[in-house]
Amino acid sequence: MDAIEKALGAVVAAGELAGAVGLVWRDGAARAYPVGWRDIEAGLQMARDSIFRIASMSKPIVSAAAMTMLQEGRFALEDPISRVAPEFLAMRVLRDPDGALDDTTPADRQITFEDLLTHRAGLTQAGFRTGPIDAAHREALGPDLDSPLSPDAWIAGLAALPLVGQPGAAFTYGRSTDLLGLLLARMEGAPLEAVLRHRVFEPLGMTDTGFAVPADQRHRRAGLYGFDMAGKLKKLAAPPGDVALPERPGDLAFASGGAGLWSTVDDYLAFARMFVDPSVKLLSPETRALMTT
Repeated sequence: MDAIEKALGAVVAAGELAGAVGLVWRDGAARAYPVGWRDIEAGLQMARDSIFRIASMSKPIVSAAAMTMLQEGRFALEDPISRVAPEFLAMRVLRDPDGALDDTTPADRQITFEDLLTHRAGLTQAGFRTGPIDAAHREALGPDLDSPLSPDAWIAGLAALPLVGQPGAAFTYGRSTDLLGLLLARMEGAPLEAVLRHRVFEPLGMTDTGFAVPADQRHRRAGLYGFDMAGKLKKLAAPPGDVALPERPGDLAFASGGAGLWSTVDDYLAFARMFVDPSVKLLSPETRALMTT
């Protein structure tokens, strides 16, 4: 048995993972290692073409789409995002990241596109702070992935909240890529999924990646599992921080560029190859180097 398949199988056998698909690409050939179950309760085995929620692995895809627009001259890294989103023209910053929401000081400078791409905008996210800003994020923006807000309303809601740090001062995990994705969509005058499809998915042949899984492909989805109080695997109705929806409604306008995509190992390989395979021409060598340094 291949060492990779054996290692993944051991984790599944120990009850630490429902299933997984490993994939290795070398010398132009790919080999996949599906192990375990995509749905334990239904007895469905994991397969190479299983479709997964890819969570924060959505972020590099949105960033790559942004880099295609950067190399076209659509914006500069140092440009303030207020050029596209005037809602962010005069931001305020909490004196204490977990302090009172009205105890703020003006931002030293505006948020730039580079701040969003490097997660240094001072933005946070519900679930990452212990103070009032945490509940304020949840109330203003709704669920992490399936917010009922329109993109414009979501942008306005985020801009109305104080930052937890000065722009450019430090890395802060938060909604930077969600905001970046919606700004790309605003610049293109199209939904974020359409932007990603035009700029990334279609050029790279990523046919199974998107914010929703088509009805005729839902049987391929890998179930979402966590752990119960006894430490046993348990199927979850929704990702942490989100709401339980039977299916993502087709008219749901908000799309989470930070965590909302579904994909397969082969689609993600098609994306990852552009960083190591010179024959993949989505980004220029200069842009690719900028993105990876």
